[in-house]
Amino acid sequence: MIEKSQSTTYQLSTPVQYLKGVGPKLSEKLKGLGLGTIEDLLHYYPRAWEDRRQLHSISELQPELVMTFKGTIRSVHFLETKTKIGIVSAAIEDGTGALLCKWIRKLSYRYDVFYSFKKDLKPGISILVNGKIIKDFAGATMMVNEYEVLAQSEENLIHIGRIVPLYPGTEGITSKFLRTIVYRALLCVQVTDPTPKIIQGHYYLMPLDSAFRKIHFPKNFEEKEEARKRLAFQEFFYFQTVMNLVKQKRKISKSSSYIIKKHLLTPFKEKCGFEFTPSQKKVIREIFNDLLSDRPMNRLLQGDVGSGKTIVALSAILLACENKLQAALMAPTEILAEQHTITIKHFLKSLPVNLGLLTSSTKKSKREKLLKECAEGSLDLVIGTHALLEKEVQFKKCGLVVIDEQHRFGVKHRLLLSKKNPIPDVLVMTATPIPRTLAQCLYGDLDVSLINELPPGRQKIETLWKKEQEAYEIVKAHIRKNNQAYIVYPLVDESDKIELKSAIKEFQKLKNETFKGISLGLLHGQMKGSQKESVMKDFYSGKFSILVTTTIIEVGIDVPNATVMVIENAERFGLATLHQLRGRIGRGKNASVCIVIANPQSEESKKRIEIFLKNQNGFQLAEADLAIRGPGEIFGTSQHGYPNFKIADFSLDQELLVPAQKAAREILEKDPSLLKKEHSVLREELRKIFSKTWIWATIA
Repeated sequence: MIEKSQSTTYQLSTPVQYLKGVGPKLSEKLKGLGLGTIEDLLHYYPRAWEDRRQLHSISELQPELVMTFKGTIRSVHFLETKTKIGIVSAAIEDGTGALLCKWIRKLSYRYDVFYSFKKDLKPGISILVNGKIIKDFAGATMMVNEYEVLAQSEENLIHIGRIVPLYPGTEGITSKFLRTIVYRALLCVQVTDPTPKIIQGHYYLMPLDSAFRKIHFPKNFEEKEEARKRLAFQEFFYFQTVMNLVKQKRKISKSSSYIIKKHLLTPFKEKCGFEFTPSQKKVIREIFNDLLSDRPMNRLLQGDVGSGKTIVALSAILLACENKLQAALMAPTEILAEQHTITIKHFLKSLPVNLGLLTSSTKKSKREKLLKECAEGSLDLVIGTHALLEKEVQFKKCGLVVIDEQHRFGVKHRLLLSKKNPIPDVLVMTATPIPRTLAQCLYGDLDVSLINELPPGRQKIETLWKKEQEAYEIVKAHIRKNNQAYIVYPLVDESDKIELKSAIKEFQKLKNETFKGISLGLLHGQMKGSQKESVMKDFYSGKFSILVTTTIIEVGIDVPNATVMVIENAERFGLATLHQLRGRIGRGKNASVCIVIANPQSEESKKRIEIFLKNQNGFQLAEADLAIRGPGEIFGTSQHGYPNFKIADFSLDQELLVPAQKAAREILEKDPSLLKKEHSVLREELRKIFSKTWIWATIA
């Protein structure tokens, strides 16, 4: 246990260079790890912990195992080789035997290295040594990982004889050095806990200084986990407090008002040709209640692939149009924006709704016309990509903003579009299933709606793992029945760095050899917008039987006659992407099959493929993907304005999300702007953590 120093001299804000053993030169290297202050150092959590509590005698040491023993140095030898390698050899004995121990170091810092060894390793001293035993013709040798010289008192061992923290280092900064300075910092720092005392008591949180000591130097693994949970809760609590502050700031009256007139909604519903599912109806009611209220809507609509989110969004758009308001629909890719335009035009046929498509590929003359109509208000609905964010795009009165595939946009994009006109209603949609608790955390400033059922008649998709030749035979069988197919590759073109198949190269091979005589089209992200649009139209019309492509077709593509999909190098994709790709088929009346061709090189990628084969429920797949990969890779949180949680783990700590949310609301109910004296430290901490993100800008 770390006992606090009697003379506490450092604050959390103290520069790390003032710690004993650091100084100006090493502090510059520490800054490269993001460690500028004592507080940064305490939040630099171990990447792992190694149990070095069990001591062995030399006679018990076994080859190829990492073990720890205690002995007395009998002799030491230092050698500098011609190849600039420094070798330190020490003969150590403990009463049960003797063992040669070796340290091997590069000599770029040879004087520093030999100085420290010569200072520590002297005949007659007692020492704890940790390392691996190597046995060869010359006998047994321990290649030492770490050692600790024993003073008269062994109470404050740092590197051996305890559960030892292991830290990610860099050149010139070892894990052992980091362990030493973290230990010294914990001895002499005054820790102020920003979490209000009422929350600490209500949720039985251990003191923050205790959590720091136990996460870095725990007595046992149970204590380490208890401290980790405490620190994870704090990260979630901070984030939820800020997200609720954002939400509160948006509770202002909006300029638009709605009345359900039904002169567009009723004919739209009649022309759909199908009955809305109970889940769709429930979500539409939630959205309409938001629109009819005097507060701006900020809602996330989640729905699995093919669940009918577009119909729900279109219902909201038509309610805006009925009330003489404009609407904007933003999609992440030109292909998806074009697909939305085709689909919505079909549903709005003969209805008096003027819509336009605006992307970076829109021709100048058409663009100028659209911009003019948009500014004048004669354009009821504009569909587009990031081009809608440009300053020149102005609305006369934009009442509703719909953002599709939210996870592909940065949060700043949402903020920019929602500021195009004073206080519009905002609906964001995603077909990437997100576990509900995670959605509430990542999108904590939004209300969450869920479409949790598929429309009747959607075909179940058979999913198979086949070899390439078998897969292509299945494709040919579907083509003979006048159906169409996708073949998806992970790369657009060849790469010198990774051995994966590419769409461009394989297209020629498939066209000239494997599927000779069958019409093939090629689609990828490096093509011009007009080329992509032309290829998709040709595939939709049946001109191509097979579309060779990349993950550009992951979302929004709807070709009912496509009944088979082959995914090459499927081990390279996450479960969410695989599920989205599979969702491009099974959209018509015929049975469909998704075939993965995979060569997994790890247990993780093999497990991912096996889960995909067995499960078609997007939300269950999302839970599995979260457990395997974590939210950063799945949703790109680091790219989208969310904090990089240092210790909280969504796959391990989901049970902490709801209490952290409740704790944040408790504080803000009593002090909506955190202006009370007892919350000043919390507010300052939030400002410090979130000052570089979009979030603080919306509330500061």
